[in-house]
Amino acid sequence: MTTDDINSILNRAKDMQKKLTIPDNPNIKQGEEMAQESFEKYQSEEFQNRLKAESERIQKEIMGGAEQKKYYADTTKAARQGLSNEQIYIFISSSMPALTIRNYVQDVAYLKDPNIMFVLRGFVGGVKKIKPTLKFTRDIIKKDSNCTRLCDSYNVKVQVNPLMYSRYNIDRVPAILYVQGILPKEAAVLKLNKTTFPNWIIYGDASLETATEIFADKTKKESMMAMNRKLRRIYQ
Repeated sequence: MTTDDINSILNRAKDMQKKLTIPDNPNIKQGEEMAQESFEKYQSEEFQNRLKAESERIQKEIMGGAEQKKYYADTTKAARQGLSNEQIYIFISSSMPALTIRNYVQDVAYLKDPNIMFVLRGFVGGVKKIKPTLKFTRDIIKKDSNCTRLCDSYNVKVQVNPLMYSRYNIDRVPAILYVQGILPKEAAVLKLNKTTFPNWIIYGDASLETATEIFADKTKKESMMAMNRKLRRIYQ
């Protein structure tokens, strides 16, 4: 990819941001209530026990019993380097091209920043089904997409969190959200805490490199500039 290509993508993304308008949603209250109910089911002890049991079963069958990292954490610790009191959320779905998601995963794994996470609106196939979501997550984090057993995986975080979609009015994917601030257990406090932080959203199939360049340009934050410089090294 040449410099002209990058500049062209950047300019299109900026134009898209300027033209973006989100109409008022008359059903927003009902949507928030449904999102809250879905998230509470996900957080329940019964559901978490089912999730853990199924995850361990897949781990033994596919990953050879190797210790599996927790990709569904709902909190993050501040990074020693990189983002501190900031967060990047990458909103994805199983309907997106696998290659697009895997490109994001590889970039996030390369950055090694715990304040970057992927967010799904809900479970693949519905909240009553666990296996499709675990399979989807397993497939996108595998280093070798053709691997079926004893697969090495990228260390990234994936969260099922419909409240994040409601909180930031995410109406399509992919979307990359940069937030200057962190609420502890943000999803859990949504219905009680309406605290907002400065944030910027990019919609469309833009790379993480392009997104961080736009965020750096908008905010002049050194953390974004440093992240963008690091990502550029991949493509040089």
